[in-house]
Amino acid sequence: MAEGSAGKARAYIELIRPKQWYKNLLLFVGIVFAKELSDLNLFLLAILGFVAFCALSGAVYTVNDIVDSRFDKLHPRKSQRPIPSGRVSATGAGIFGAALLVVGLGLSLYIHWLFLLAALAYLAEGFSYSLYLKKVVIVDAIALAVGFVIRAYAGTVAVDVPISPWLVICVFLLALFLAFGKRRHELALLGDQAENHREILKHYSLHMVEDMMSVSTATLIMAYAMYTFLATNQYMMLTIPFAIYGLLRYMFLAHTADQGGEPEQIFKDIPSVINLVLWVLAVVLILYYAPTEGPLIG
Repeated sequence: MAEGSAGKARAYIELIRPKQWYKNLLLFVGIVFAKELSDLNLFLLAILGFVAFCALSGAVYTVNDIVDSRFDKLHPRKSQRPIPSGRVSATGAGIFGAALLVVGLGLSLYIHWLFLLAALAYLAEGFSYSLYLKKVVIVDAIALAVGFVIRAYAGTVAVDVPISPWLVICVFLLALFLAFGKRRHELALLGDQAENHREILKHYSLHMVEDMMSVSTATLIMAYAMYTFLATNQYMMLTIPFAIYGLLRYMFLAHTADQGGEPEQIFKDIPSVINLVLWVLAVVLILYYAPTEGPLIG
């Protein structure tokens, strides 16, 4: 009985996809780039915001899995998810999702009423995507990207700091790039059966999404470069090579190792992990310790 209860608990935990909680790390973008990371009170608020969005994103994932369970049964990997595999009933998942909503919205209200508005906007976007937007070609990818932007904005609201518009654009373009990478993976993995799993895939082709990934990549590199050029500390330009390598490495993995379906798979790629760590270290060292005047300043 205990083993059965433990298995059921694991199924519910799997339902909220903790492996994808890294997306909610975007809530720390505001406090990091505003150079307020040493403020303990603000840092605790950012952590609370992170927990709130983990609960809210878990609710969105739950609704999405309930809606998609019939189609997920046709997918070689998604068929193992709790609902399509039968480990969690749709009713049980619905009750669990409602509880997550209460927790997430309660924490959001505690943080700030503007944070609550951002949380509601995220839920509106997430549920709209699950119920309709994912069926509209190109809009499906844009909707996913908007969800990332809302996360970043919520993080700035939680700690009451400004954020560069260029950084917001970079978040949007990065998410758009990853969304098209996900579509490419689905097309390559499922082949002729792709549209049976996700109806929107009949409107895409491998060549089309690869072109869209290329456009997103080029635009993102330019936007990130502009952000570093216009930053208060132009030593940020030194982080451009890390950003470019990360994007190109992901494209390499998507084409040669078939790892474009779930971006978290890059955490299993040693070069990508090393590059990410170096980028984070470079950003923190430059923002917090590098002089604002130097040879890079015109």
